[in-house]
Amino acid sequence: MPYETAIAAVEKFKEYPLKVQFAGGEPLLNFSLVCRIIDYIEKHNYVATFQLQTNGTLIDESIAKGLKKRRVALGVSLDGQPQINEWLRGGTKLTVNGIRNLANQNVKVNVNTVVTAYNVKELHKLPDFVLYFGNVAGIGLDLLRSAGRGKKDINGICPSEPEELRKAMIMMHHRCEDLYHMTGVRIHLREVSEAKQRLRFSQQTKEYCYASCGRSIVILPNGDVYPCGSLIEDEDYFMGNIHGELLKPIALKYKDRSSCTNCRYQVYCPGSCPSRIITNQIVDISDSLDCVMRKTAFEITEKI
Repeated sequence: MPYETAIAAVEKFKEYPLKVQFAGGEPLLNFSLVCRIIDYIEKHNYVATFQLQTNGTLIDESIAKGLKKRRVALGVSLDGQPQINEWLRGGTKLTVNGIRNLANQNVKVNVNTVVTAYNVKELHKLPDFVLYFGNVAGIGLDLLRSAGRGKKDINGICPSEPEELRKAMIMMHHRCEDLYHMTGVRIHLREVSEAKQRLRFSQQTKEYCYASCGRSIVILPNGDVYPCGSLIEDEDYFMGNIHGELLKPIALKYKDRSSCTNCRYQVYCPGSCPSRIITNQIVDISDSLDCVMRKTAFEITEKI
């Protein structure tokens, strides 16, 4: 992304409090631009917070210091223990070194794990692995979308049995609790933490994400804008170009949530990821892995 495109985006929305997330691909391939954007925003006293999702392979001591200086919240992609992550992603040794470099700077990170048929039965071992780093605050689970490389065989890559995901989450939660009692170190399971908040405060928004309420702007290197990074190949969701005058607002809404009517968590639940419903062509939300994940998180929370 050219610097001019990034600044055009900042200037277009400078009147609003911004949550700026750097993503890719791998955003640290363009770390100089990340620094320039943050420095520009802070120089002009615009209100913004910063997040960055990375595979961690490029984080050396210098980048770790730069991220700490600019107070960037970090998510690191890690799909399991070393042998599993190496098979799914590669570069595991570099990722480990990257997280260590952040730990040396006292920078906390959250781990983001994509659930697949290849790692779902081993997810309960992940808390032990991330505890080893000393700076991992939590683990978040993500589900595949039929986009990018995921289009090739989405059904073959996703867990075939919803019960596998349910068991994995329960076992992960129990292991996080065991480790806390043994070490005093709390590793949060993101989905359970969110469910806890929603059960405690029922008046929270029922929107799934910023894209679902029309407040998400995903800007590509050429300036094209979409409401979600998973929909950048779909012309129906093209919002315009950041260098143009007007952007077409798009909110990703559910077409049908009638299957949620009899669910006892409906009043608390934000539902399923709207872009995943679109890309994966999900017809019945209650039969989706999203629903399994949400229900399991609520069930775990009720037993705490």
